[in-house]
Amino acid sequence: MTKWKLVSERDKYGIAIFNFKERNKVCLELQVGEAVYIVKESGEWYFGCTAKNRDSYGIFPKSYVQIRESVVDKSGPVEMIVPNHSPIVLEITAVLREWGVLWKNLYVSRHTEYEKIQKMMLELMRCRTKILSGNLPVDEIKDIKHLVTSRIDLGNNTLGLDMVVRDDQGNILNPMFTSAIQLYMYHDSATKRIKGSQAKPNKVVTHHSHIFFVSIRNFVCKMTEDSDLLMMLYDGKECKPITENYVVRWSKEGLAQDLDQINNLRVLFTDLGQRDLRRDKVYLVCYVVRIGAMEAKETDVKRASQMPRKTPALTDCIRRPSGVAALDVTLYLKGGIETNEDAHIYVPFTPCGDKDNLDGTLKKVLAGKDVNPKDFKGHGLWASFKLLHGDLKQVREENPHLVLGSVAIARKMGFPEIILPGDVRNDLYLTIVSGEYSRGSKSTDKNVEVTVRVCNEKGQSIPGVIMMGAGAGPQDEYKSVVYYHEDKPKWYETLKIAIPIDEFKSCHIKFFFKHRSSNEAKDKSEKMYALSYVKLMQDNGTTLPDTVHDVLVYKVDHKKFDENDIGYLKLPSTKSEMTDGHKPHSAGLSLSTKDCFTIQTNVCSTKLTQNVDLLGLLKWAGQPEKLQDCLKALMKVDGEEIVKFLQDVLDALFNILMQNSDSDVYDKMVFECLLHIINLVSSGKYQHFQPVLDLYIKESFSATLAYHKLMQVLKQYIDEADQEIANLDSDILHRAMKSLQYIMKFIVRSRFLYAELNEGRGGEDFAYSLRALLQSMINLMSYNHKHIVVHQASCLKYLPTTIPDILQVFNAADLSQMLLSMIFALQGSNLATQKMYTLKDIVLSQLFLDPECRSILLPSILKQVREMLDNSNEARFGIESRNRSKAKLAKVLGAFQESLLGDGEFILDEMAMCVQILSDLMELLFQKKAGQTLDDITMIMQTVLRTVIQTTIRLPRQNELTKSLVTVMIAIFRQMTPNHFEQYFEHFHTRTDLLDFLMEILSAFKDLVSIPVYPRDWCDMIMLQNSVILKSLRFFSHTIRDYFTNPFEQQVWSNFFYCAIAFLTQPALQLDNFSANKRARIVSRYKDMRRETAFEIRAMWFNLGSQKIQFIPNLIGPILEMTMIPEVELRKATIPIFFDMMQCEFYSSKSLDDSTLRVETKKDSSQIKANFCRFEDEMVAKLDSQVEGGKGDHQYKDLFNQILMSLSKNHATMSTQGQHFVETMTKLMECLLEYRTVVTDENKENRMSCTVNVLNFYNQINRKEMYIRYVNKLFDLHLECDNFTEAAYTLKLHSKLLMWSNNKISFLLRSSRYPEHSTHRELKERIYYDIIDNFDKGKMWECALEVCKELVIQYEKETYDYVKLGSLHQRMAEFYQKIIEQIRPEPEYFRVAFYGRGYPAFLQNKVYVYRGKEYERLTDFSSRILLQFPNAELMNKLVPPGEEITESDKQYLQINKIDPVMDDKNYNFSGKNINESILKFYKVNEVRKFRFSRPIHRGPRDPDNEFASLWLARTVLTTEQSFPGILHWFPVDSSDTHYLSPIENAIEDMEASIKSLRDLIVYHANNPSQPCQNLSMKLNGVVEPAVNGGIKKYEKAFFNTDFMDANPDQQPGVIKLKDLMASQIPVIEVGLQLHQRLVPDNMLPFHQKVEEQFVILKNEVESKYGIRTCEPKLEQLLATAPVIRRQFSRNSTVNELPSRLSDASLAGEVGAGITISVTNAQGGGLTASGGQVAATQRSRVSSLTRSNLKNLTNFDFTKSFTNLHSGTLGRNSSLKSATPVQKIFPRNSATSASPSKREKKRDKDKARRKTSTSTLSIPMSPGTQWYTDNESSSPLQSSTPLNNASPPVFELRQELTPKRPLRSEIEKEKRLSRPNSGSFSSMRFSTLSLSHSRNGSNRDSVVTTDSTASEDDINIPPPLPVKQREVEPDYCNLPDEDDIALKKPPLPNNFSRMAKKKPPPPEPDDDDARPPTPPPKKPVTKFLTDNF
Repeated sequence: MTKWKLVSERDKYGIAIFNFKERNKVCLELQVGEAVYIVKESGEWYFGCTAKNRDSYGIFPKSYVQIRESVVDKSGPVEMIVPNHSPIVLEITAVLREWGVLWKNLYVSRHTEYEKIQKMMLELMRCRTKILSGNLPVDEIKDIKHLVTSRIDLGNNTLGLDMVVRDDQGNILNPMFTSAIQLYMYHDSATKRIKGSQAKPNKVVTHHSHIFFVSIRNFVCKMTEDSDLLMMLYDGKECKPITENYVVRWSKEGLAQDLDQINNLRVLFTDLGQRDLRRDKVYLVCYVVRIGAMEAKETDVKRASQMPRKTPALTDCIRRPSGVAALDVTLYLKGGIETNEDAHIYVPFTPCGDKDNLDGTLKKVLAGKDVNPKDFKGHGLWASFKLLHGDLKQVREENPHLVLGSVAIARKMGFPEIILPGDVRNDLYLTIVSGEYSRGSKSTDKNVEVTVRVCNEKGQSIPGVIMMGAGAGPQDEYKSVVYYHEDKPKWYETLKIAIPIDEFKSCHIKFFFKHRSSNEAKDKSEKMYALSYVKLMQDNGTTLPDTVHDVLVYKVDHKKFDENDIGYLKLPSTKSEMTDGHKPHSAGLSLSTKDCFTIQTNVCSTKLTQNVDLLGLLKWAGQPEKLQDCLKALMKVDGEEIVKFLQDVLDALFNILMQNSDSDVYDKMVFECLLHIINLVSSGKYQHFQPVLDLYIKESFSATLAYHKLMQVLKQYIDEADQEIANLDSDILHRAMKSLQYIMKFIVRSRFLYAELNEGRGGEDFAYSLRALLQSMINLMSYNHKHIVVHQASCLKYLPTTIPDILQVFNAADLSQMLLSMIFALQGSNLATQKMYTLKDIVLSQLFLDPECRSILLPSILKQVREMLDNSNEARFGIESRNRSKAKLAKVLGAFQESLLGDGEFILDEMAMCVQILSDLMELLFQKKAGQTLDDITMIMQTVLRTVIQTTIRLPRQNELTKSLVTVMIAIFRQMTPNHFEQYFEHFHTRTDLLDFLMEILSAFKDLVSIPVYPRDWCDMIMLQNSVILKSLRFFSHTIRDYFTNPFEQQVWSNFFYCAIAFLTQPALQLDNFSANKRARIVSRYKDMRRETAFEIRAMWFNLGSQKIQFIPNLIGPILEMTMIPEVELRKATIPIFFDMMQCEFYSSKSLDDSTLRVETKKDSSQIKANFCRFEDEMVAKLDSQVEGGKGDHQYKDLFNQILMSLSKNHATMSTQGQHFVETMTKLMECLLEYRTVVTDENKENRMSCTVNVLNFYNQINRKEMYIRYVNKLFDLHLECDNFTEAAYTLKLHSKLLMWSNNKISFLLRSSRYPEHSTHRELKERIYYDIIDNFDKGKMWECALEVCKELVIQYEKETYDYVKLGSLHQRMAEFYQKIIEQIRPEPEYFRVAFYGRGYPAFLQNKVYVYRGKEYERLTDFSSRILLQFPNAELMNKLVPPGEEITESDKQYLQINKIDPVMDDKNYNFSGKNINESILKFYKVNEVRKFRFSRPIHRGPRDPDNEFASLWLARTVLTTEQSFPGILHWFPVDSSDTHYLSPIENAIEDMEASIKSLRDLIVYHANNPSQPCQNLSMKLNGVVEPAVNGGIKKYEKAFFNTDFMDANPDQQPGVIKLKDLMASQIPVIEVGLQLHQRLVPDNMLPFHQKVEEQFVILKNEVESKYGIRTCEPKLEQLLATAPVIRRQFSRNSTVNELPSRLSDASLAGEVGAGITISVTNAQGGGLTASGGQVAATQRSRVSSLTRSNLKNLTNFDFTKSFTNLHSGTLGRNSSLKSATPVQKIFPRNSATSASPSKREKKRDKDKARRKTSTSTLSIPMSPGTQWYTDNESSSPLQSSTPLNNASPPVFELRQELTPKRPLRSEIEKEKRLSRPNSGSFSSMRFSTLSLSHSRNGSNRDSVVTTDSTASEDDINIPPPLPVKQREVEPDYCNLPDEDDIALKKPPLPNNFSRMAKKKPPPPEPDDDDARPPTPPPKKPVTKFLTDNF
C-alpha cells in the first residue's frame, strides 16, 4: 500500500466535477461544484475537506476533482487556500454563497427585502461573468468593481451582515496589516457612505475637467443632396452654444462621405467644468445643412442610373437649411442617467419650414412648439453618450478604447476652469448673427450669402485659418447658409479662426455679401454687392472685445473697386467708430445706411488680453515711468483675467522685483501684488488654479535672487507688527501670513535655483536670514496685544504648510526646535485651540518621519495633549455639576437652560482635537516609513495612556468621540511590546498606583466588551479590539500574580476574573453563531480567543491558593457561564474548577467569620465545614438562569457528569457528597434542557409538561424559591390557555408551603406575583382567594368549597373576621346553588401513547392519560394531538407495538377513549338518595383509575353465535396523580391488563342490562310526569329481543354439555348467569307494573302485547332457573308511584324521553334486537333496540360504512316503532324536537366557543327564561337516586342513577282556547327547524346509526371502549326543559297540586296566577286517534354496533 504524502501548494485546491457519496466513514461526500481543500494524496485518492465544512476530513477519488490554480495565504496563524482569481471575483463568490442561505430564509418568511436581495444577487452574477470573460477594458473594470462593492455593502447592510472594510480603490483591507486608526476611519466612512445612499452610491467627483463623449451611430433622413451635420452642446437657458461644432459630411446615400470614418464617428467635447455640468438645460444639437442647389429637386432614379453623376464644385454649391435634431442631455451630464457607450439613443429630427431658419427651428424644438412627435417618422440621429472625468491626457489613459484613433476634439468656446502653464491657446470664435439688407435693384428680397475671409494688413487672404469645427479641415474662407428671399436673415453660425499669435495683431476679418440666384446661369454671373470688415486688435493694444459688433456695410461699385486696394482699412468698421455727420467712403466703396450686419466675437487666448491695465503691467519695460501706476492697477484687475495670464503676470512681477533698482519703493509694491495673486488663487473661486501656481513654481519660475528680497520684506512686516498698530501694514501682514506657504515656496525655489546656478554659494547667509525670519515669528508670538492675536493665529495656522519647503533648505532638528519655541511662546491660554491645530499639522508633516525630530517634538506635544485632556475632564465634571445645580434652579423658577450648552461643546471640541492628534500619532507610528518607534511608544505610553483610559471611562457611550478615543487606546496597547508592558508597570512609583491602574483598565475592558462602543456590524474593528484586550490580559494576569498575591488584593483579582469572563462570553466571540465563512475568516486571523482566555482564567484560579474561598459563591455564576461555551477543549479545561470550589468550601472553617486558612482546617477535621452547601445552592440558581438563557447543551451535561463524577469518585472524603451533587446537577440539567427545548414551542402542553418536571425536581431537592418560580410560570401558562381548574391546583402548590401564622415570609417563599404581602397568613389568604376564583371559572365548585371551608375555620376560630366570613358564606351558597342548577359538561378521558424516538425525551415510549376539553370527543381530541405532532403517524390498532416502532426514529401515536373508574370507598354515598348533579361530578373527577376493553376471539368462531368465543382484554390504568390536577394530563403510573372470558362477558352484559332497567324504574317512579317511551322500549327490548336472540343466545352458547365439558372451570359463571337471568324477571315485572300506570291510553295495546310476551318469558325462565323475588325498595317505590295517562300526539318523537337532551344512549339487553343510535351535536345519542331505548356510554365517533348509512336512510321507523306511536323519526320531527336544545348546546365540539362565551350565552338564556311571562318551568322532584356500593349490593339492588334524570317540566301558555296555528307561523317554524346551509353544526342529532349489538369485527379499533354496560358507562347530563314548537301541551300529565307541594319546595308567588290561566286540553285529530301498528317479528336489517 502506498503511503500518504503532502500535496504541493499548487494542488491544494480543487472543484468537484462529479457527485461522490460516502461509502464508509472515511469517505468524504462531494457534490458537483463544491470547493475542496486537499491535504494529502495516495495513489488515486486525495485526503482533505470541503470549503463548507472544514472540520470534517475524508478521502475521495482524484478523478472526481479538477485541480484549480490557488494561492496559499500564510499571513495569519492558520494557513488559508484561496483560488487564483481576481480578489473581486473571490469576494463576489463568497458573498453569493453567504447571501444564498439568507435569501432562502427571506423567501420562506415572505420578507419584504426578498426581491431586493434577489436583484442584487443577479446583478452580482452578471458582473462576475463580465469580469471572468476578460474582455473588459481597464476603465470598465474599475466601474464594475465600484458597482460591485457598493452593491455588496448595501446588501450586507440590508441583511444585517458584517461591514466589509475597503480602501479607496475598493480592495478589502486586512486588519492584520492595517493600523487601528486607519481601520476605524474606513469603518466610519463606510457607515456614512451606506447611510447616505441606500441605493446606488454617487461617485464623488473631484475632477475639475470633464469630457462628454459622443459616438454617431447613424443618421436617417430623406435627402437628395449631401449635407453637413454640425453638432454642438447647447445651453437651452442662455440660448447659445457651449462648444465648438463637430462636423460630419453626410452623403445623400446615407453614409459618411469619408468611408474611413464609417462606424468611427466619435467626438470629445472637452474642457467642461463643474459649472457646465450644473447648467439648468444642456442639449445636444445637430444642425443639418444641405449642400447643393437653391431648391432641392427630386432625383429621377431611372435617369440617374443611366446618366453619370456630375458633382458640382464646392464653390458653386449653396448651403441651405435642412433641419435640426436636438436632445436634452442634462441628466447625462449630472449623472442622473447612467451613460453607456454601447447604448444607441435616438435624437429626433425636425425639418425647417420654408421661412424658418436653423436657429428659429431649434428654439421651437426646445420650446416644444409646433413639434409633433408623429411627424418625426423615424427620421433622426442615433448616438451613444458617455461622460468621462479628467483632462484629455487622463481620459486617454483610462479609456483607451474610446479615445484612441481618429477621435475629433471639440473644445469649449471659452477657457476651462484650470489653465495649465503649458496650455497655450489663441482662438477667435466668430458668430455671424444677423443682417438686414435692402432689395436694391431687385424686385424681391435677396438670397444673401456671407463669405468670411481672414486677411493681413496688406489685404491678402491668409489660407487655412478658418475652421467650421472639429472633424473638418481648415478652410481659406467660409460661406454662410443662404435663406431664400430673406431681407433679414438670422444665421447664428459660429466658426473658429486660429491665427498664430505673431500674426494676430495685424490681421482683420473681411466679409463679402453676395446674392445667390436660383438660376444657375444667373448665379454664375452674380458678384458681391457689399463688403464689411473688422480689425482683431484695437488701437490700445488689446484684442477685439467679447461682445456683439454692429459692422458697417459698404456697397461695392465694381467699376471703381479694386480688390487689391487696402483703402477700406482706413474706413470705420463698426458703428462705434463713426463720427457724427460724416459718411465714410473710399474708392469703389460707399457706406450703405439701409444695410446692417451683426457679428459676435469671443477671444480665447492665453497671450492676448482685453484688459488695458494688465497689458500695461505685461509691457512695463516699455513705460517704466508708469510702473507704479501699473502695479496699483493690477490690484483692481478682475481675477479671471489674472488667472488666465497667471504665468505672464508672475514673470512680470519677479522681473520688476529683480531688475528695478528702487527697492524701497517697488519691493513692497511687488510683494503686495504677489500677496494679491496668491490670495486670489487661494480663494474658493479660483482655488482650482493652485496646481497651476504649483506647476509654475516648479517649472517656470526663474528668479534666482528673489528669495533675499522676499525674506527681507516679510521680516520687515513681522518686525513692525508691534509698532504699526493702526497702520494699513497690519492688513498686509495678515495677508502675508495667509500666503506664507507660497511665499516660502518662492523663497525656497529661488534659493534652490541660485544654489544650483552658483554651486551652492550663499548657503550660510541664507540659513542665517531664514533663522532670523523664523525668530521674528517667534517674537511675534510673544507679543501680548489684542490686535496681534489675529496675526498670531494666522501664523500658527499657516506656518505648518511651509514645513515641506523649509526642510529642503534648513536643518530639520533646528526647525523642530524653533517650531516648538514659536508655539509655546504664546502667553497663557491664548489661542489654545489653534495651538492644538498647529500641533496636529506638525504631526502630519514630514518632521515626524524623522526619529530625531520626533524625539524633540513628541514630549512637548504629549504634554500639551495630556494637560488638555485633564483640563477637559475637570471642566466637564464641573460643568455637569453646575448644570445639575442650574437645572434644579430652572425647575424651580421655570427657566430654560439652553445657554448651558456652549461650554460643553467647546470642551468637546478641545477633546476631539486631542484625540485627533493622538490618532495621527498612532497612525504615523504604525507605518514602516516612521522607522524605529519603540522609544516613541514608550513615551506615549508613559505620558498619556493613563489619561486616555480615564477619559474613556468618563465619556458616555453615546458620544461619537468615545469610539475614537477607544481606538486610540487600542492602538497604543496594540503597538506595545512585552518590554513596554514591563516598563510601564515598573514606572509606577507605588503599589497603590499600579493597583489603581489595573482596576481602571480592567473596568474599561469589561465595559468595552459588555457595552460595545462599535456597531455590531464592525466585525473587523471588534475583533481587533478583542485581540488587543486578550494580549493585554495576559500581561495583566502575570502582573497581578506577581504584585498582588502577597499581600492579597481580592478586588483586583475579582476584577480580572469578571473582566476575562465577560470578554470570553461576549457575543462577538461566539463562533458557533456565525456562518462558516465568517468563522473560518476569524479563526484564520485570530484563532479561537475563547480557548486562550479560558486557559488564562484557569491558571489564575489555581494560582489563588488558599484565597479561593473568598470567591465562593460570587464567582460561580461567571465561571459557569464560561464553562458553557460550546468548545470542547475549553470545557474540559474549566469544568474541574467546580470540583476545586467544592473542595475549598468543604475544607473551609465552620465559622463564616473565621479567617483560618483552608490548609489549617484540613489538618483539624473537626473544624472543617464538611459540606459545600453554599456552592450547591449558588450552582443550582445560576444553572437555572444560564440554561434558561440558552447556554449549555447535552454535550456539556455529559462532560460535566463525566469529569466531576470521576473526580468525586477518586476523592477519599467527598466521594459520597460529590457524586450525589453531580447526579443532582445532571438531572437538573436534563430537566432544564428539556424545558428550554419546548419553552418557545407553540405547543403549550409540552411547555407545561417540562415546567412540571422542573418544579417537581426543585421540590425533591427542596429548592423552594426555584420551586415557586416555576409554579408561577405554570400558573401563567394555564391562564393563557384558559385552564382555570389546573391554574387553581397549581396555586395550591404554593399555598401548601405557607402556614396560618403571622410570621414573616422568608425570601425563599416570596412570590413576585404578590410582592405586597409580607406574612404567611396574608399571602396564603390572598392565594386562596385566587384559587377560589379560578375554581369558579373552571366550574369546579366542589373544590372551591373545600378551600372556602378552610378559610371559614380561620375566620371563625382564628381571626374572628365575621365580615369576611359573611361574604364567604354568601359565596359558598352561590357555589351550592350552581352545583344543583347549572349544567356542567362531563369531560372525557383519553389514553395517548407516544411510541418512537422521534419525540422529545420526556415523551419517548410513554403513555399518558389526557382529560379532554369541554364537549371534546375522540375525533376532535385526535385532531388536536395530531396538530401538535404533525409528523406523527396515528396507529389504528390497540395492540402493543414492537421494537421496530418503539426504537424507530419516527413518531407514532396510539389514541383511544377510556372510562374513569370512580373510587366508591372515598365517598359515603351508599344507601343514600343522591342528587344526580352531585353524583355526576364524582364520576369524572378526583379519579386516578381508568379502563378500556379490547375484544378478541379465541378458539373456533361460530358465525351464528359469536358469544361463545368473544373475550375481552380489559386494561386498567393508574395515573401518577388524580384528575383534575396541575395538568390536563398525567403519565400512567401502572397498567394492568386482564382478560374476561365469554361467560364473564355475558355476566357483565346481563348485570348492566338489569342495572339499566332498574335505573329507569327508579327514575320514572320519582318522575312520573316524564314521558315513558324509554321505559317502553327498554321493556320491549328485554322481553322480546329482535336481534341476536337475547338470552337464547347465551343459553345456546353456554348452557350445553359441550361447553361444560370443555370449560369445567366456568361452572360458577354459568350458575351466576342463570341466576341473573332469573333475577331479571322480577325487575321486569316491577317495570311492567310501573309502565302500566304511566303508559298513555293509545299505548295500552303495546303494553298488553309486552305483558303477553313477558308471561311466556317468565314461565320459561322460572321453569329453567327458578323463581326470584324483587327488591323491597323497588316494590315500595312502585307502591307510591301515581297512575298517569298521557296522550301522544302525532309529532311526538324519541327526543321527548327523559334523556331527551342527555349525552347518553339507551340500549336494551345485550342481544335484544336492532339498535338505533341517534347522536346529538354534543356527541351523545339515543339508541333504540327493537323498540327499546337504553343508556350506554359508547363512543361518539361514527364508524358506519356507506352501506350502513344507506340502509339507515332506508330504515322504516314507523314499522319498527308502531307500538310506541304512529309518528316517524323523520327530519322534521327530529329537528323540531332538537330546537330547544340549541338554547343550551349552541354548537358542537368542533365549533364550541370558549367557556367565557358559553357562560355569557347561558346567562342570557337564563335571564330570558326568568323574565318570560308566557312560559314557566318548575322542577317537580329533586331528581335524586339511591346509591349503593357495587360490592355490597346484588344486581337487583343496584340503583346507580340514570344520568339523564332531571326534574319534570311544566309548560304553561297564555292561550285560553286552542286554535289552529296560522300558516305563516307553520312556515316560520319549518324554516327555523332547518339546518344551517352547508353545515349541520346547529342540529341536535348529527349522527344517526343503526348497528348490530354484538359484532367484534371492528372492536379492535382505537375508538373502541368498554362494551359492557356498567355504572361507569353512564355519563348522561340531566334533561333540560324543552319547548316543542309544533306540539300542543298535554296537560293531562300534570300531577295534583298537593302532590307537587309534597315533592317540591314552595312555588313562586305568581305561579298560582299563571296556573289558573291553563287552557283546556286540545282535541285530538282523527289522524292521532289511529291505533299504533305492532312491531315486526324479524328485524329489517342488521347493523354493527361494536364501534359505538
